[in-house]
Amino acid sequence: MKHFILGVICFCWCVSLQAQQITGIAFSGLEKTRSDYLLGFLESSVGEQIDSARLHGDCQRLINLEMLSQVTFTVEQDGEVVFHCKELYTLLPILNFGGINDNFWIQVGATEVNLLGRGYKIYGYYQHYDRSSFAGNLSFDWINGSPWGVNLGLVKWSTLEPLYFSDGAVSYHYDNRTYGAEGVYHLNYLDKVTVGGSFFTENYKAVSDLVTGAPALAEKAKLLAKTRFEQNHVNYHDFYLNGWQNTLSLQGVHSFHSDPFFYIILNDFRFFKRISYGGSLATRFKAGLSKNEESPFAPFVLDSYVNIRGVGNRVDRGTGAMVLNLEYRHAVFERSKVAVQAVVFSDLGTWRNPGGTLHDFTDYDNFQMFMGAGIRFIHKRIFNAIFRLDYGCDVKDVKKNGIVLGLGQYF
Repeated sequence: MKHFILGVICFCWCVSLQAQQITGIAFSGLEKTRSDYLLGFLESSVGEQIDSARLHGDCQRLINLEMLSQVTFTVEQDGEVVFHCKELYTLLPILNFGGINDNFWIQVGATEVNLLGRGYKIYGYYQHYDRSSFAGNLSFDWINGSPWGVNLGLVKWSTLEPLYFSDGAVSYHYDNRTYGAEGVYHLNYLDKVTVGGSFFTENYKAVSDLVTGAPALAEKAKLLAKTRFEQNHVNYHDFYLNGWQNTLSLQGVHSFHSDPFFYIILNDFRFFKRISYGGSLATRFKAGLSKNEESPFAPFVLDSYVNIRGVGNRVDRGTGAMVLNLEYRHAVFERSKVAVQAVVFSDLGTWRNPGGTLHDFTDYDNFQMFMGAGIRFIHKRIFNAIFRLDYGCDVKDVKKNGIVLGLGQYF
């Protein structure tokens, strides 16, 4: 009887809401975020009848902006809708590090995902990964409430790269300097198209014994044109995710030297599902192809930090790749501000050899499968404040294993 009475009360409340009109919209709890910026993401508007389902959808859309941890609403007697917001800390340090197979790397910097209270993003970091690198990026989305945006970036990337030739591997000092810009157009709240380009220079200098066919020095200047179609249909509930994302990217590279035109096609699909209290599934499937040249400079790498946990650093390269990452995440401890997640995972991948055929994807020697477990330490009031530690082991050879650390989920 009690549940029946509560149900009747809720029904009557919803009916009364539907009969009212919205006389105004206000926000409470905002310190940094601009209310006029948030208004652009609401489907509800002044003068319309109050629709509780639409208002709940507005709350979820605001949470998905990644600057608010919680959003609820109340309807005042005069018909004004008030959204009650809890802001996340969005000016954060960048601290990433990892170590595997006698290699250590660290990344230090800062990022802001709510610049000027309008969701603009900026980051910069220094990285030491065998050698010193730095990068910076500035993104303006929804400029002045319009669907347009722009991204600006620069990168100086320096590493020690192993390149693989028929007679063996040669280590190179690799330097890449990139200056890029992109235009962004939002088709709606969830989908956007990005078109842009960059100018970059690449320098390779051998630092180990040469083998047949390996150059001692290579210098190249190139232009890159790229476009992306991004769909983000993921709902955020603290660190729990529900929904799917897909990014299709196309890149073409023109060289100012004798190198032929080069292209890359890559699709990244991710699916997240809450399946129980504290439990969730996460899946990522990446598939890509590039121009199939028999070259040691193939773009797709086999690497612990990119696709297969435990395999090592830049173990191999290919002109095609298919990678499936599966995770089950379960919260073993959760309070209002912090949580701990246990994770079990499986990383599977296969590559097309440079100059090879599509049959390479089914070649047993090109197939990699690592399984393992990890842990996540999460601060729920700071955007993406997740420290992760994963241990992966080769299913085909248990002697191959490693630990991978970092900030944020692996995907």
